[in-house]
Amino acid sequence: MCSGKEDTGEASRNHIPLKEKEQRTQPERVSKMDKEFHYHITGIIARRAGFSDEEARTIAHASQLVDDNDTLCSIHDADSGTEYEVYISQTMDILKPKRELMRIYPIFHFLPGDPLAPSARRSDGKMHILTTTPRNNLARKIMKATRKEKSPYRLHRLGVAAHAFADTWAHQNFVGWYDGINGQDMNLLPNIGHADFINHPDWMGHCWNDSRIINNQVNNHHRFLDAAKCLFQEFSLCTKGKNKDASWPVLQEDLQNAMGPVFSGEKLMGAEARLEKYDKLFRLPDYEPRTWFNSAVETSIKGLPDDFMPSLTVFKDHHQWKGNWQNSDWYLFQEAVKAHQAFCMKELTPLFEQMNVKLSDH
Repeated sequence: MCSGKEDTGEASRNHIPLKEKEQRTQPERVSKMDKEFHYHITGIIARRAGFSDEEARTIAHASQLVDDNDTLCSIHDADSGTEYEVYISQTMDILKPKRELMRIYPIFHFLPGDPLAPSARRSDGKMHILTTTPRNNLARKIMKATRKEKSPYRLHRLGVAAHAFADTWAHQNFVGWYDGINGQDMNLLPNIGHADFINHPDWMGHCWNDSRIINNQVNNHHRFLDAAKCLFQEFSLCTKGKNKDASWPVLQEDLQNAMGPVFSGEKLMGAEARLEKYDKLFRLPDYEPRTWFNSAVETSIKGLPDDFMPSLTVFKDHHQWKGNWQNSDWYLFQEAVKAHQAFCMKELTPLFEQMNVKLSDH
C-alpha cells in the first residue's frame, strides 16, 4: 500500500495506411508510458539478455520511438520517382480524438487481454472485451512472431513489440477505445485510454489510486519490475543464451536499486537520480526523436515545419530520401511498424467483429 509522499517499498504488405488528413493537431498524447522504461530500462534488459551494445541501443530507440512517431508524411525517392508513405504509431490531441485513429491504441499501446483476469476485477462488476491485462495472449503472440523475424528490421520490430508488451502492465485495466469503463466519476475528460488518470499509470516509482478496481492501491514499482522480468525472459529467448552470465535475480536487484524509493502525489519525482543510475547499468545516447529520420531524410521546410503545428500548415514540407536509405534505421523502423500493425490487425479483427466493428475501416 502507498502512504505519504514517499515510501521505500520494493519495487509492402496489405497494410492500411492512415490518411494525412487524420493527423492530430494538439501536443498532448493519449498514452505515454514514461521514457524511463521504454528507453532506458528496455536498453538495460536487452543488453543483459545478450544483445550487443549496438543491438540493445537499436531496440531501445525503436521502443521509445513508438511514442514519438506521430507525424504523417510521404518521402520521395528521386531514383524511382515513387513516394514512401510513413505510418504513425502514436496520435495527438486527447481532447478531440477521431474514431478513424482508434485502431492505433489497441495495436501499439493497449493490447486487449483477459477481462476476467483477477487484476481487472472492478467494484462495479463491469467488464470490456478490449481490457488490457499484463502479458496477455496477444502480447505473447507478438513477441513469439517477432523472435522468428528474419528481416533486416528484426531489431527494430523487437523494439516496437517490446513497447506494446511493456504497456500491458502500465495500461492494464484500460481499453484503447472510447468507453466509460476508462473513466473516473465526475471527470469530463474523454474516456480514451487512461486520460482521466493523466500520467499516474506511466510514472516510474509512483504510487496511485485506481478507484475503478477492487485492489485499487497501485505501486508502479511492482508492475514495472514484473514487466522487466517478463521482457528479460522474452529477450533471452531471442538471444538463445548468448550472455552466459544473464540472471534475472541479479538484474532485478540492479533495477530495484536504480528505481529507488516510491512516491505519491501529482508530480514525477526522482527521475534525475534514477537516470544517473540507469546510465551506470548501461549507457545509452541522449534520446532525440528525430535522429533516425534526419539521418535518412532530407527535408525542405516551407514556412513552419509540418510537425510544429499541423493545423496551421499551409505549405507542406518536402521530404526526400538520402543515399542508401534502404539500410537506414528510419526506414527499417517504419517497416517494423507496418509489420507489427499488419500482424495485430489480423489477430484483432475477430475480436472487434464481436463489437460489430470492422477494424479495417478505422
